[in-house]
Amino acid sequence: MAIKICKFTRKNMQISLIWPREFEEINPGKWYYIRIVIFLITYGVFPFCTFLHAVVVIHNNLDIRISEDIGAVVSNIGISYMAIIYVQQQNQIAYLLKDLSDFKDFGKPPFFEEENKRLNFWSICTFIYPTCGASLYNLSKILEKSECNKINEENGLPATCGFIFPIWVPFNINYFPLFHIMLISTWFCTTMFVRLHLSISYNAFEIAHHIILRIKHLNGMIITCFDCQDYKISRQKFTTCVLYYKQILDLSNRLNQSFSSIMFVHFTMTSAVCGCLEKQFVDGEYVGGFIHLVGWIISLFIASVGGQDLVNASQSISEAIWSSKWYLADIRLKKDVLFMLMRSQKDLHMSVGSFGVLSYAFFVSVLKMSYSILAMLTS
Repeated sequence: MAIKICKFTRKNMQISLIWPREFEEINPGKWYYIRIVIFLITYGVFPFCTFLHAVVVIHNNLDIRISEDIGAVVSNIGISYMAIIYVQQQNQIAYLLKDLSDFKDFGKPPFFEEENKRLNFWSICTFIYPTCGASLYNLSKILEKSECNKINEENGLPATCGFIFPIWVPFNINYFPLFHIMLISTWFCTTMFVRLHLSISYNAFEIAHHIILRIKHLNGMIITCFDCQDYKISRQKFTTCVLYYKQILDLSNRLNQSFSSIMFVHFTMTSAVCGCLEKQFVDGEYVGGFIHLVGWIISLFIASVGGQDLVNASQSISEAIWSSKWYLADIRLKKDVLFMLMRSQKDLHMSVGSFGVLSYAFFVSVLKMSYSILAMLTS
């Protein structure tokens, strides 16, 4: 069966090379992994040149701020790490999406098409923001090129200006057409690369909301489960609800297994990245610092909302059981209802490694940690 959900998110990640083509989504071939390795190595040259820029500035004790260098290097390391773990989990995620596209056992959840369209719309937005943001960031650097060259000349630094991040190379590239080829290459690769963390976070959010759709569907089935007082009919309906709940538990567990390690990396790297970007903003890099910082905060917030929504939806199952006419059911059914009610007290969630649960509280804790890092950098 073909995957019917997350259409634009999968297309977005195909553009960034971390999702295989449609005919190999379930079992990607070796060229899928080779393409990713080549892309990461090729793109890695640019942040490495940014790292060299910071090293040269520190080594020569120059009066040039390197907060932007640190922010760029840390964010690129974080995105690379997230992408590598996501690629490792891609096969499991593909099977999860395939199973979420299958409705033969319990039917299609109500309002599935409307919800799928809404999620696809926001997926397009996650493509537009980083693309436009990176382009605007690069444009601001081109406009500041003359001022940047002036500062470098005053400090005797043979660095190249006009690129999206500060870079240093041991040879001159400030001539046509090499400079323009490098400029277009860095812009193209960066727009492909910076979309990754936002796409991965939104993918987790999107899958969580497809599971939530099934929880809402289950709740409706539970509420009407005991409307008929005939034991056989009630037993058949309740058995269907139990099997559906079991499927939802399995889907939620697979979601958690697929994204737990990724969210742990997100947690550790976003704190550091946001702290560095806040320092960049404090140092006067308003346009680039703001665009980059907002992108990481949105990415973290999207994942946190998905996790919180899943927790809230799972808590509604016990409320649906209480709202049903369980008190009219046969005593044999009431005993089974108690077991389902007991299990529903345990929330479904996405974990952040062994550090906790993805939620609003997690989002706030990351922001607090980023502020602590900012205070350390400015002290």
